[in-house]
Amino acid sequence: MKTETVNLADLRPPPRNVRVHPEKQITELARSVEMFGQTRPLVIDETGVVLVGNGLLSALKKLEWETASALRINGLSENDKRKLMLSDNKLYTLGIDDYDAIMDLVRELDDDLTVPGFDEELLRRFTVEVEQATAQGLGDFGRMTEGDVQQAAARTIPAGSPDADTSQPVVSKETVCPRCGHVFEP
Repeated sequence: MKTETVNLADLRPPPRNVRVHPEKQITELARSVEMFGQTRPLVIDETGVVLVGNGLLSALKKLEWETASALRINGLSENDKRKLMLSDNKLYTLGIDDYDAIMDLVRELDDDLTVPGFDEELLRRFTVEVEQATAQGLGDFGRMTEGDVQQAAARTIPAGSPDADTSQPVVSKETVCPRCGHVFEP
């Protein structure tokens, strides 16, 4: 199969696209194209209908590109075109991210964490070593913020409850989780 350069003005989306492309995705696709260029072709039929790559097409238009690389597939039946659109969109979702490999690659980026599709702060968290994250988490364990303390102090004991007797020191059977504020009885 051979790709060709096509005018974006000559292309059109299918009557019903099986994937919705939110603005955030289009923005990230555009960032990727700006950073790396068009790394894969659009797939179109003989009439210029985009069968694969409608999100990429939107990103290219957002960047005001006039042409793009496309793979033109001729001779598919209307059913085969539908199957191709369904298949292309579904097959990607069957993959599973390897988080260990992702973390290794992110650490190898040497703090250059501008990666289209990823939030930079999330990637920064991937660079923290497990021991460091564990130590930080354990260091914060059991600490209550000032807001947690004020929220606990503001709690009232309903009249008629066993703890409402003010002649005795108040001993509540309830415990407040310092992390989330969940109230429970141990």
